[in-house]
Amino acid sequence: MKVKFWGTRGSLPQTISNSDALNLIDALITESERQGIDSLKAFKIALHQGQLANPISYGGNTSCTEVLHGAQSFFVDMGSGLRDAGSFYMPKGVKEFHIFLTHMHWDHLIGLPFFIPIHVPGYTVKIYHIHKNAPEHVKIKFNGVNFPLTWDQLGGKIEFVQMKLYEPKPFGDVSVTPFALDHPGGSFGYRFDGGGKSCAVGVDGEYKRTTVKDLGKDLPFYQNLDLLIFDSQYEIAELASRFDWGHCTPTIGVDLSLRECIKTIAFTHHDPWATNAKILRMHAHATTHAKVQLPAFKDRWIAAKQPNGPKLISAWDGLEIDLDVP
Repeated sequence: MKVKFWGTRGSLPQTISNSDALNLIDALITESERQGIDSLKAFKIALHQGQLANPISYGGNTSCTEVLHGAQSFFVDMGSGLRDAGSFYMPKGVKEFHIFLTHMHWDHLIGLPFFIPIHVPGYTVKIYHIHKNAPEHVKIKFNGVNFPLTWDQLGGKIEFVQMKLYEPKPFGDVSVTPFALDHPGGSFGYRFDGGGKSCAVGVDGEYKRTTVKDLGKDLPFYQNLDLLIFDSQYEIAELASRFDWGHCTPTIGVDLSLRECIKTIAFTHHDPWATNAKILRMHAHATTHAKVQLPAFKDRWIAAKQPNGPKLISAWDGLEIDLDVP
């Protein structure tokens, strides 16, 4: 099982300005000088090998995550990253796409009008959802006002499939099960199980419920996970002023991962105002927090044959994670 991130921003796509680009170049040059790199050729090699920064940029597309297992491919959410996914797959001859919706907020729908397969006859897009009114909220984007084309003018075939909460849906040897998240208007995560591996997409979620008792029916979807994709939009100090906004922070994800032995947690849904420096600072804070808290859970992590605890990753647009590679 593999996971690819096509979009890792939350709330709004983020662009990089000319001044931002110049500051980034300055920082890379400064780091190369610190490492004693003294030629453009060596600078280029170091840049591509991730010696100067990894990643150079976290990217600016909103939420779109792909889960792959064998020849099967599944997308979670239709953020602006979905556009790039369509451009990537169309030349490869893929004719059918499966997309799972977490909720109806626009940063998770904004990519659909620019997903080329919906405009071309012979392509099929199946959209799976929990909200019963999801079709009308998606279709209203194509009313000739919000977007130039109307729904009836789209050339591709688009099907809506309503799923039931907590009921697994089989796709060959992959099972996809929706579970509940804490987010205004209701949001739902999806757990993918197949080939002895598992991952769960848990955005948008505030994770107000974190104890075993409070998670209730949702607890099993965090257990025995190889990868949890976790909403990490804010620093812990920011949460108090953003209560009930529906987003979380990396340290809460670390606590959940430590308790439930989640092997890897990927922080995503980065705030559109978050700079590279802020995301790196949040990651460092999460890493320190994990080291401090790990002794309380040491026995279970030794039993899980991962004595150093969960692997922490701050995701970026284009990142690929192979769950079959240790």
